[in-house]
Amino acid sequence: MSERLDTPARAVAEGVQVLARAVVCALDSEAPLDVVTGTDDPVLLAAARVLGADVLAPSTLSGRASTESELALLTGAVRAFPPRSDSPASLWTHWGARVALGEAIPGMSEPDTCWLADEHWPRLTHQLAGLAMLAALPPSALTTVAQRRVEDLSRGFVRAVRRGDWPQAAGTGRWLAAVNGVPPSLGLDAGLEFVELMGAGDAQVALHVRVAQALRRRRFR
Repeated sequence: MSERLDTPARAVAEGVQVLARAVVCALDSEAPLDVVTGTDDPVLLAAARVLGADVLAPSTLSGRASTESELALLTGAVRAFPPRSDSPASLWTHWGARVALGEAIPGMSEPDTCWLADEHWPRLTHQLAGLAMLAALPPSALTTVAQRRVEDLSRGFVRAVRRGDWPQAAGTGRWLAAVNGVPPSLGLDAGLEFVELMGAGDAQVALHVRVAQALRRRRFR
């Protein structure tokens, strides 16, 4: 029974990896996102909801217009999986997807960040790493939190690397790439390369590192 119950979650996890690999390929080739199955596939839509705004990362970072299929995929995911009102992370990822789609309207407020206000640095690192897809969007209240706590996130990045938590290290490194004041002693660029090497096989790790590196190039070109 438990194996049957685990099957949908496993299918979505695998779908996330497949879709993340497709996004990485699109970033590397500067080509539109290539998805094999249609946007009526519930697993694909669930995977797109997990990646959120990163579905459009290839177009967002290159400055090109998103294709109809890219927009349809993320739009379908947002409609199929509305945010949970009791989950700040869900509210933020939903908001970020809408912003990426250009659906943000005047007066549409961001979710609040009060749930992060007093978080100790390990927990803050964990929370922001899970919202790393928002680090490539226009600055938000989350960016303000990350900027204000650069030192804590730097500590969190080092801790994640030492623990071999490559997804958390990649997500945290992506936030650090999006803000100012990162200590040169952190060696973020070399750290990101190390995280990608050690996290090989996890497409989300590769995706976060690729975006972080693109943000760093944009900052220092």
